[in-house]
Amino acid sequence: MSLPPAARAIVLVVDDKPNMLRLMAKVLRDDARILTAESGAEAIRILEAEPVDVVLSDLRMPDSDGLAVLEASKRLRPRSEFILMTAYASVPTAVEALRMGAFDYLTKPFEPEAARAVVLRALGRTASTLVESEMKSGDEVLPGVLAAASSMRELGKLVRRVASSDSTVVLLGETGTGKERLARAIHRLSPRASQRFVAVNCAAIPSELLESEVFGYGRGAFTGAAKDHAGLFEEAHKGSLFLDEIGEMRLPLQAKLTCAIEERAVRRVGESTERAVDARLIVATHRDLEAMVKAETFRQDLWYRLNVAVIRIPPLRERIEDIELLATHFLRERQSVSSATQVEGFSESALDALKRYDWPGNVRQLRAAVERACIVATGRHIELADLPPEVSNQTLSASVTMDLVSLTWLQALERGREEIARRYLEEVLRKYDGRVTDAAAHAGVERESFYRLMRRYGVEADTSRGKRP
Repeated sequence: MSLPPAARAIVLVVDDKPNMLRLMAKVLRDDARILTAESGAEAIRILEAEPVDVVLSDLRMPDSDGLAVLEASKRLRPRSEFILMTAYASVPTAVEALRMGAFDYLTKPFEPEAARAVVLRALGRTASTLVESEMKSGDEVLPGVLAAASSMRELGKLVRRVASSDSTVVLLGETGTGKERLARAIHRLSPRASQRFVAVNCAAIPSELLESEVFGYGRGAFTGAAKDHAGLFEEAHKGSLFLDEIGEMRLPLQAKLTCAIEERAVRRVGESTERAVDARLIVATHRDLEAMVKAETFRQDLWYRLNVAVIRIPPLRERIEDIELLATHFLRERQSVSSATQVEGFSESALDALKRYDWPGNVRQLRAAVERACIVATGRHIELADLPPEVSNQTLSASVTMDLVSLTWLQALERGREEIARRYLEEVLRKYDGRVTDAAAHAGVERESFYRLMRRYGVEADTSRGKRP
């Protein structure tokens, strides 16, 4: 399948240090058209004149700070993504930037390639928004959601019915199935669509700060609380509040959330009075909340209040019909990000491998696999060898299975043991983004022993694109 060439994306780099502007312009030159600004005022002028896709801005500058540029970016270019750079890293500053809609932040000094990876992810999100407008109506089961599988079409019908009501929604699904995308679709289809959609990942914010971010705080509530701060519930007033990974929320905060849902009011940290709020609550998790209730790690009364409209998202392995459609969509996204991408489609063998793989990371993993294939492909089509090893090696595994009958029972057991050991090590590393220390702790072995196992079974620490600590 051939795809049309895409317009070149635009990245604006803002920093008062010319050497940083030159460095990032060099690092990103093959990925986008690069514009630079040495001040916040200059950046705002560029935002007014140019259709910028991603802004990469320093926090501290003589005339203004990065948060002011972020505010202007969201006002002038609401579809753009924003990345904050700072050498004055603090959790409150980062949380404030994320609360204002930033995509991510980088702490100086950083590796140029690490910064490039963050920018490419941000470009991928803006490209996704752009490509949505080009989707075939028959493929879009919900706003921004592509699917061909009958299970997803039925899910789309359910979501549309639920969206028209004002009930609390629980989205259950494995990591990478697109829970936030469905939450945004629910908001866009609801009577609250003209109001704000406020999202927060409960696992991304330290637990000691999550309460003040969700419920807000009063001046003097704690050290550094110099002024009153409205929480996310208040910001989502008349709109929708999305709490992702709610299964990671601590029990004391769950109790406060239960009261907020029941009373439709919130009490800021450090205050004694309640404030009425009218926010539709959408929550999501990859965990089994009912099992957590039985284990007393999730409050039963909160579950009863949330369990109004439960939507279960099927994993990608159960909707094989969606794989080619999504892979082609992600290829188009990649073309929108970089004009250097010359790939036009997939070979039959590559498509067959994509459809046979079980995708433990679901749609998110498929997107990463297509992006990787676009980078390494040398021809007009993505070939089997261009796919990640865990996907392309299935063909080898099939041939190995055919040879099993030539082995003795003990030889077959040994081969199976090696295969399971290798896959286990790869999956644990993938779960912890390549962090060997965390993977070893999960496996219950010493770190050096984990390294020996990796060497024995030929597993690299960058299996999931992480780095060796």
